[in-house]
Amino acid sequence: MRIYLRSLELSDVDRIVVWRNDIEVTSSLGGNTYFTSTLRELEWLKKIILNDEKNIRLAICITSDNQHIGNINLTSINWINQCAEFSIMIGDKSQWGKGYGKEATKLILKYAFAELNLNRVYLTVREDNNNAIKLYKKNGFIEEGIQRKALFKNNNFINILMMSILKTEFNEQL
Repeated sequence: MRIYLRSLELSDVDRIVVWRNDIEVTSSLGGNTYFTSTLRELEWLKKIILNDEKNIRLAICITSDNQHIGNINLTSINWINQCAEFSIMIGDKSQWGKGYGKEATKLILKYAFAELNLNRVYLTVREDNNNAIKLYKKNGFIEEGIQRKALFKNNNFINILMMSILKTEFNEQL
């Protein structure tokens, strides 16, 4: 594997602040763009590292040099219904388009289904984020529906696609 996943550490804060304050990085994400300080991000990191039972937030790192290039998450984990929400961000723009997002997605889905025994992983994505939609479809996610005009960003309302993958669908790909 060209990449591996690891726990986020407090030492990751400076990189994450740069990514979260970079409009080019955040413009295609599903949430609204807001700027964050190092202190605010550090407090958030402390909280998720020490006390976060329903969320798994990991760093995406290149195996050859241990470079942290992005983050990947399983959040809102519902242990009874065996599902979680997926999100990913490749924050290091020099690593865009190299297939790391696809590899990281495969790794976390394998973890979700084989280790956590989840049955369903779902996500939301901007309807106009074609690169992300292609990545998700390559990993087996299926479109479930549309939240019409659900996100106000860059002075426009944008539709949000809902997608998911089931454990059985993921296992069929292996």
